[in-house]
Amino acid sequence: MKKYQDLTHRLAVTFMLIAVYSLGQSIPVPLFDMSFRVGGGQVTTEKLLSMITGGVFNSPTLFSLGMGPYMVVSILTSIIFLAARDRMSQMSQDQKGLLQIWLTLVFAMLQVIPLTFNILNNAKPIVHGFSSLQLFLTTALIFITGAMIAAWMAGINAQFGVGGPFVMIIPGIVTGITGSLKLVNGSILMHLDRLLILLAVTIVFMYLTTALYSAEYRMDVQRIGIDRRSKDGYFAFRILIGGTMPLMFATTFMYFPIYIMQALKYHNTTVMNLFDVTKIQGIWMYGIVIYLLGFAFSFVNVVPDQTAKDMKESGDYVIGVQPGIATERYITRRVIFFAVFGSMFLAIVVIFPMLLGYWLHNRMYTNLSNYFAMLFVLISIFDNLRQDIDMLYYKDSYGLFNVKVKRRGRAS
Repeated sequence: MKKYQDLTHRLAVTFMLIAVYSLGQSIPVPLFDMSFRVGGGQVTTEKLLSMITGGVFNSPTLFSLGMGPYMVVSILTSIIFLAARDRMSQMSQDQKGLLQIWLTLVFAMLQVIPLTFNILNNAKPIVHGFSSLQLFLTTALIFITGAMIAAWMAGINAQFGVGGPFVMIIPGIVTGITGSLKLVNGSILMHLDRLLILLAVTIVFMYLTTALYSAEYRMDVQRIGIDRRSKDGYFAFRILIGGTMPLMFATTFMYFPIYIMQALKYHNTTVMNLFDVTKIQGIWMYGIVIYLLGFAFSFVNVVPDQTAKDMKESGDYVIGVQPGIATERYITRRVIFFAVFGSMFLAIVVIFPMLLGYWLHNRMYTNLSNYFAMLFVLISIFDNLRQDIDMLYYKDSYGLFNVKVKRRGRAS
């Protein structure tokens, strides 16, 4: 077997899928003018969601919905499988896969309604003979088709590529970062002193975020059949337990109320301001939602009762802690501790520039919220990508995985 063949094949699959996904983002819906654009330079909930999910909400393209429906369903199914794990354990992989497909279709249909209304209200169609209903249904069908294709490609990459399904949004994240820099071009990039400050802050932020994201908290565990003096065993979880899921889910949560009201042509100023990140109420709500979701997803990624149960069944135990309920409480206290501070980090990263921009009446700082949020997501994606590449690279470096069975031919 050729060395590193598995790694090169998987990298080729990932690069090909990302290229196809990027191409799909530039394929316009044939019903509208190709030069059509929605939105300006202001940070909005819609713009945040489009960047985080790899969508293109400012123009009608095949992948306008991006990975949004797939990402929401992936998070929800993780919660469902954990909440009803006994029942879900009875389902086959095919049944779980069908459940995810149908849920993705449902969420694509829900998300496409406000997006399609937004496009139709701002774009002039270039086709004739279509009624309003036909135009709406055709546009929505194209968007839904693109979302299902994107979900299929994400699944293909998870199985045959590297970096998992969310690596597909890298082009959208990079576009979001460059777009945020373009918005501050005149106020920062054209001034050397401000540019150097931004560069220094970026380096510090990336170093701190990378260190925190890769840092682990480890609990010493005695494993049956392993002499602790010769090999340490441990149970570990990340300090930033929630990862980027709170940011992705919070943006989706903030997006739907506004655009559902727009689709229903219903207007409530109080509710609109509460979910509008250009308003002070919306900024605080966004930060609170991120924080609460970070706390909740900490217990999705680390389930104390299931972890304690698995350890008890395998005969393992945390050193100095009795198995069972005591172990569950021990793990729960530590998850709560890191969830409290880890969730706060992500919330501060996102809303601090927004608050600064609002208080100083300077959109420059507000736009930097996108910049740092996208950097955080990009760091997490590249960390997963690095782990996959390291695993595949070092797998081929050991003879255990490269043993060739030679057949001896019989003498004639």
